[in-house]
Amino acid sequence: MARRSSLSTGDIARHCQVTPATVVNWIKAGKLKVYSTPGGQYRMEVKAFIDFLHENKFPVPEELAPASERRILVIDDDEDILKLAAEALEEYMPNAVIETSSDGYDGLLKIGAFKPHAIILDLMMPRIDGAEVCRRLRGNTDTKNVFIIAVSGLAADNELVRKVKRIGVDDFFNKPLKYEEVAKSLKKLLKVTA
Repeated sequence: MARRSSLSTGDIARHCQVTPATVVNWIKAGKLKVYSTPGGQYRMEVKAFIDFLHENKFPVPEELAPASERRILVIDDDEDILKLAAEALEEYMPNAVIETSSDGYDGLLKIGAFKPHAIILDLMMPRIDGAEVCRRLRGNTDTKNVFIIAVSGLAADNELVRKVKRIGVDDFFNKPLKYEEVAKSLKKLLKVTA
């Protein structure tokens, strides 16, 4: 099926889960970059709509996402690591969309809306640790094929590390992370050439 180049107000409303009247209000407020057809109908280029979705933290529907775009979720309870990971991955993988989460519980909630292709998962976190997040992902038909890279400051022979490897992770890195190596692993898993 050919990819569409523009969207109607109805398409935009459906993707954002709002009414067409809300979309018209966004247009009048200058929030959406649209053009008018000779018949007076509003249309929006798909690329401009995707930019709008990113700017406003809406998930990008799978059918509109560029084939080269990969979504990566970083879950870690250390805010400094989240910031550093996001900056480093944006540098090494400029076409990827990076999202962060500060604990396992919030991470599981974000996975539903963000639909990441890969997750970088810290093992030691409050509320729900990395092993439980991993177990839930592998046990769910919607997320069982998401690539998981586990990270930890624990020794490789630690019981939690062994447990996660048994559940099934695609790669494992010890902290402090070398983000160039993590990015190489992500590119290989996600089949990203650039």
